Amino acid sequence: MTNSRIASTTAAAAALALTVIGLSGCAQVHQQVGDAWSVTYEVSVDAPESVTLHDVRFQGAERRGAAPTTHERSAVSTTSDTKSAAQTWTHESIVLTDDPASVRATPPAERTASCRILLDGKKVIAEEHGRAGAPVRCAATTPDFD
Repeated sequence: MTNSRIASTTAAAAALALTVIGLSGCAQVHQQVGDAWSVTYEVSVDAPESVTLHDVRFQGAERRGAAPTTHERSAVSTTSDTKSAAQTWTHESIVLTDDPASVRATPPAERTASCRILLDGKKVIAEEHGRAGAPVRCAATTPDFD
């Protein structure tokens, strides 16, 4: 390989490395200062007492500035919802605007589950009702701030 070819290849590799570093740095800055929602994932089950939800998955960051990931729990327990007769599991996450928010859970075989995704604990952006024993899934892209 000639010296000019080596120099050209080295320059291209350096430019690529700087681009990758720059983009990953931008992503970290965006996680720190970008607009973000407090997202509440909620799964309710038609049961008179606490039940176990299986194969629970949800997206988001645990705190501001952390990288968003898909979190998986093999099992979680519901608690009594004082507003209804249902048993409910909830979890709070941070999701940047225009990013995906989703939750999935499987109720016991004889029970029906429903899910909701709420922004700031108030505005519902996704809601689904499942079949008995079947996984229920909610997904949405978080909106821009108004």
